[in-house]
Amino acid sequence: MTHRLPLLATTALLLTAAAPDPVPPPAPLRLVETISPQGLQEVSPGAIVSTAVINKPDSVILAGDIVLDYKGEQRTFARGSVIQAGGPTGVAGVPDAIFCEAVHEASIGKVLTGQLAFGVVGALRPTHLNTRYCLFDADKDSKFDHAFLVGAKGEGRAPFAIPPVEYGTIEGRRLADDSVARLRYVGPAGTPDMIAFDLEAFAIGKLRDVPHARTFISVTKLPAYAIIGVAVVTVLTYDPKTRVATIRMDHDLAPGQIVLPELARAY
Repeated sequence: MTHRLPLLATTALLLTAAAPDPVPPPAPLRLVETISPQGLQEVSPGAIVSTAVINKPDSVILAGDIVLDYKGEQRTFARGSVIQAGGPTGVAGVPDAIFCEAVHEASIGKVLTGQLAFGVVGALRPTHLNTRYCLFDADKDSKFDHAFLVGAKGEGRAPFAIPPVEYGTIEGRRLADDSVARLRYVGPAGTPDMIAFDLEAFAIGKLRDVPHARTFISVTKLPAYAIIGVAVVTVLTYDPKTRVATIRMDHDLAPGQIVLPELARAY
């Protein structure tokens, strides 16, 4: 047993060093300019019940310099720098509205350090090879006051305060002329007492994959409603013979957001 402990400890370090670098989630696209029927809708399977235009993510322009040096990762964001919105991180204490630099890829020296010596040196390093800083405005006063380092390990992932720096918002333009999100009534799906709605995205010339695209609503007791993104759909009546439903859009798809992972590099 005394001979196994050092081996187990070394193995744990190697596994830590070999863990893949975190992949930043794509920034959410903005849904604007709802183009949807108003009032009650009688819909058959395949009917589109709400449509919204897809815009690029927002960006910000800095009104002052930001200098960061955390866990050995040094960066300077000069006044006038434009930083794009980031995607959800799952980091505790971080709001949805964040703005992130592009991924800062490791230098050749840093890569070699992480890969040599059986990975032990890399395991002890406080960050993964590739990192990026993200900024956010905790009190929503148009000043960045916190940052966090994507790619830091352990407790180093927590956000930290920075000297406040003002910024201005640049609203994203339309992704492409044909880019729209659509909410489509599917009809019966799953079990006999369920109907479904699909969230679709047609962007840059083709249909795109939408995570968790299908939403089910039980028609056992009506009216019933579902929240799909920011959209709220209420089903008032449903005829299982004709599969026709009477619905009401209590809130449309826009203003809202949608994440399209396969287009992350296109915008």
